[in-house]
Amino acid sequence: MRILTSKHWGQEAYVKREAHIYRLEYFYEVEFWDEGELKETRKMVTGNTVHSVHYAEDAAENWCLGYIP
Repeated sequence: MRILTSKHWGQEAYVKREAHIYRLEYFYEVEFWDEGELKETRKMVTGNTVHSVHYAEDAAENWCLGYIP
């Protein structure tokens, strides 16, 4: 089951960006949106490391602030 846990919104130059964080059974996913279009869905897993919700929140914030192109 995929559960939406939070949303982030951009500001100023990135006002049209959003990030949606989803909890799945064993990991988190972050959807990166720009101008209403889904640009990417990123699993918060690196190799055998399953990242925390805090890692997902940081990724969402980085997208909304423009640090992720």
